This record gives sequence, structure tokens and C-alpha cells, in this order.
Amino acid sequence: MSEIRLPAINLVLISGRLTADPNLNFTPDGVPVLKFRIASGRVYKDKNGNWKEAVTYIPVSVWREQAERLAEALHKGSAVYVEGRLQSRSWEVEGQKRNIVEINAWRIQNLEKITAEPKETVEEQEEVPETEKELQDDDLPF
Repeated sequence: MSEIRLPAINLVLISGRLTADPNLNFTPDGVPVLKFRIASGRVYKDKNGNWKEAVTYIPVSVWREQAERLAEALHKGSAVYVEGRLQSRSWEVEGQKRNIVEINAWRIQNLEKITAEPKETVEEQEEVPETEKELQDDDLPF
């Protein structure tokens, strides 16, 4: 049997919505960690040709400064894009062994639309003469 060089790839790219408000905690050393779950869905046709939706719930953890920033920005229902790696943990509770597979995220992008106050209202905007509008349109490079 030949030797196989297996690449060390552990990469997750996923998007979804938070199922609840995120939970910010600190390790005994004072390191911030933000934990939340996202729901990520897909739509497919079943064997009868009917459209179905399947949802997967994935726990996510974020560490350090990013955890503190996101704790203020994210909330239940927030749409996010997550990049990270899969990590499994085990622990014991009252004699029963527990396991979890979660995403240890290094990049999270909030996909929520940021609404900003308009700088001017329609009444406050200056009216541009028609000839100037034509010049502006003609000056466009595309």
C-alpha cells in the first residue's frame, strides 16, 4: 500500500441566522468568548418532486476582541456569514459523557443591513437644472 499525504484541511464556510441572543462569557483567565447557534437551511426536491426545506443548527464560538464587538452587534435573528474550523469537545456531567461539534470562528460578517439617517431630506436637496443633469449623464464613463 502506498503512503498517502493527507492535507490538513479543516475549513467551514456557512451562513445562517442566530437562533437566540448570543452569550458572552469569560474564561478563568479573562479571555472573552461569545457563543451562539445559527440555523442554516437548504431547499431541495424530494423523490416525489416536492420542494422541502432542511435546517441544520450549528453552535459557534468566537474569541477575544471580536467576541466583545459582536456581542453588541448581534441578536436573535441576525444573519451572519461564518468562517472557521470544526472543533469537537467532550466533558462529563453527572457520570454521562457529553460531546459537541462546533465551529470555532475566526471571521464573522454581520449580514444585517445597517440603516443610517439620511443626511438631507428631499426638500433640502438642491434642484439640479436639466442641462446640468444631461451633462452629468454624458460624462459617465460607462
